[in-house]
Amino acid sequence: MTEHKKMCEKIFSLAGACQAEAIITSSDSALTRFAGNVISQNVADTSTEISVRIISAGRVARFSLNQPSEKALKEGFAAALEALKTQKKDPALESLPKGAPVKENKKLFFKGTAELSPSYRAVKIGALVNKCKKAGITAYGTFENGAARTTVANNRGVFASHLESSAVYSVTARDKDGFGWAETAAFDAGDINFDRVDGTAMEKARLAKNPRSIPPGRYTVILEPSAAASLLSYLGIYGFGGQFYNEGQSFVSGKLGKKAVSELLTMRDDALDGPAAGMPFDYEGRPRKKVILIKKGLAAAVVHDRHTAAKAGTRTTGHALPLPNTHGPLPLNLTVEKGDASLAGMIKSTKKGILVTQFHYTNLLKPLTVEMTGMTRNGTFMIENGRVAYGIKNLRFTESAVEALNRVQAVGDKPELCLAWGRFSAPALKLTDFNFSSATEF
Repeated sequence: MTEHKKMCEKIFSLAGACQAEAIITSSDSALTRFAGNVISQNVADTSTEISVRIISAGRVARFSLNQPSEKALKEGFAAALEALKTQKKDPALESLPKGAPVKENKKLFFKGTAELSPSYRAVKIGALVNKCKKAGITAYGTFENGAARTTVANNRGVFASHLESSAVYSVTARDKDGFGWAETAAFDAGDINFDRVDGTAMEKARLAKNPRSIPPGRYTVILEPSAAASLLSYLGIYGFGGQFYNEGQSFVSGKLGKKAVSELLTMRDDALDGPAAGMPFDYEGRPRKKVILIKKGLAAAVVHDRHTAAKAGTRTTGHALPLPNTHGPLPLNLTVEKGDASLAGMIKSTKKGILVTQFHYTNLLKPLTVEMTGMTRNGTFMIENGRVAYGIKNLRFTESAVEALNRVQAVGDKPELCLAWGRFSAPALKLTDFNFSSATEF
C-alpha cells in the first residue's frame, strides 16, 4: 500500500490544477501447467498497471502505463494534456467524487497462498498424476496462485486499497474417449480439496467413455454449478446493470417488483461478504453495497454507479467500472442462495434427462431475452430412471436464460465458487425443457 500511496502522490503532483484519478493494480502470479501427465510449464509474473484519468474544464483524457517511473508519468501527462485540447466540452461531465469511508476487507488475503512455491504445486500435481497413471487416465490442467492489490485514488480525497490472494486448481481428465473436468477456486489454498477435484475429474472421464449420440431437442437438464453459473452470470450482467436498465435494454427494465424468474431463485451482488466477496469499493472509490437483485423470483433492484444513479433518480450502489466504458455498472460478485436439493437427489428424481458438467464457447444472441448459445463439455451424461446411465456426445444449446430460469424445478444445496464475469457462487440447478439445438462431435 505504501508504494501505491507514493505513486498517487507523484501522479497528483503532476496533475497541477486538473482533477486526477489513479487506478493502480499490482499483481504477483505463478502458474504450473500440466499435460499428458507431465508438467509442461512453470511461469511467474509480477506487474503493475496504472491508469490515470484527468478532467479539466469539461474535458477528459485518460492514459495507461506499466512503468511507475517519473519519466513515464511525465510523458503520459504530456500526451493527455495535449489530448484535452482537442476534446469538446461536455456540460454533463461529472467531477471526480470526494472521499468516503471504505471498510477494508482483510479476510481475503492469505500470505501462504500468495507465496505458494513451485514445489508445492508440483507435489499436488504429482499426486494427481500418480493416481491417473494407475487408472490408465491422462491428466491436463493448471494450478495457479498469487495476490493482487488494487488502489483507487483521486486528488479530491479518495484513497481506497484492497489486497487479496487467490488459488485456482483446474483438472481435465481423459480416459480413452471420455473426458471429465473439475475446478476449485479459493482465496486460501488450504480450502482446496485436491483429492475431491482429482477424483471428480477422473470419475467423470471414466463414466464418459464410449459416448453415444442423441438427437437434439428439449430435455430436462441438471446443470452442475459451473454450467449454472454460465446462465446466471449472463442474466446478471445483461439484466441488472444500471445502464442497460436505464436504456431499456434489460429484461427487467420498468419491471422491478415483478416476476422475472422462478420463485426458487434469490440472487444478490455482495462484494462485502460470502463466498463471492471481493473489492469492497468500486472504480470510483465508492463503497460497494450489497444489492438483492432477485428475491424469490421477483426483480428487486439493479446496480448503479454515480452516472446511472443520477439518471435513475437514485443513489449509487458502488458498482462503477473504470471510466470510460460501454457497459456501465455491473454486478461482479454474484451469489445465488442455496436450495434444499442435493445433486444426487436431483438425479434420483429424474426419469430421463441430461447432466451437464460444463458449458463453453457461450455467447449472447439477444440481450433483451438473454438468449444464449454454447456447447457442453468435459462430461455430459444421459440420466435414465434416476441414475447416470451413460456418457453422451457434446450438444449445442440455444436458449433464453430468462425463459430457462423460469422453469427451475430444484436448486442445489451446495453452491460452488465459479469464475465467470467476476466471481459467482452458484448451486446446481434442475430445469425442464432445455433446448439443445444440435449435436456436435467436439
